[in-house]
Amino acid sequence: MDNFYDIIIVGGGPAGISAAIYAKRAGRNVAVIEKFVPGGQLSLIGEIENYAGFARIEGSDLANKFYEHAKSLDIPFIMDEVVDYYLNGDIKEVKCKRNSYKAYSIIIAVGSHSKELNIEGEKEYKGRGVSYCALCDGNFFKNKDVAVVGSGDSAFSDALYLSNICNKVYVLTKANLKLHNYAENEFDDKENVVILRGALSKKIEGETSLKKLYFEQNNEEKNIDVDGVFVAIGRSPDTGLLKDKIDLNAGGYINTDSLMKTNIEGVFACGDVRSDSMKQIATAVGDGAIAGNEASKYVLRKLYSKNKN
Repeated sequence: MDNFYDIIIVGGGPAGISAAIYAKRAGRNVAVIEKFVPGGQLSLIGEIENYAGFARIEGSDLANKFYEHAKSLDIPFIMDEVVDYYLNGDIKEVKCKRNSYKAYSIIIAVGSHSKELNIEGEKEYKGRGVSYCALCDGNFFKNKDVAVVGSGDSAFSDALYLSNICNKVYVLTKANLKLHNYAENEFDDKENVVILRGALSKKIEGETSLKKLYFEQNNEEKNIDVDGVFVAIGRSPDTGLLKDKIDLNAGGYINTDSLMKTNIEGVFACGDVRSDSMKQIATAVGDGAIAGNEASKYVLRKLYSKNKN
């Protein structure tokens, strides 16, 4: 049948591609649905230093290596956006904007998206100074003053990247103490990086473009003149379409067991979208390997039962 597969993987990031590779090598007919680009959000990450086998590699380069591996196995990538899921029954269906696809098993590897600050002026200046991707938009702020808001590794990595192209980089972090992570330690040699500890962002102002960021520090209202604000405060799972269709935890992540099985037979989840995930490339790849293997075994059982009857 047209648009019918043994397994459909939704999401073409490290987890989804890993799942596809394992399922294809197990002899299954698989396809990957991806709305962005092959490699997913990995394509937007700067330099990566914690993926085994690559001391340093750009996210886009690693994404391309994942994609080329999948293409070498003739795994099709369907560039389309999912609008609905039908997960119950022996045959599952994924409805997209351009077409619908059916399979015995679905692997959900849709990942997550950037969280917003939810402060005054943020929505107004999206695309006019507010960004959620330093790698994507950093060059627009070459030789300008910018701020990075966030307290985790991604925020400090973004600030480190921006420090090489921007005039000055302010880092607004809730943490009052130095965390001594790898990226933050690099700031010791960066004269154009200013860390504002215990800072809570309050408001963004500007004219035709962003001009000022207001924040609270030590119970005092302060502000800085900046041309850009890069938000790096974490991510939320892309599970809006799955509400009331699959078991999610309080944060919206998909609950699975250790074999990536969800509460629905034949439906698996892997990578950043599942609960208890470490949210790292390495763990996403491992999740995908398990999901691809388990989905393959599930399909084999279904086909055996079908032929037996």
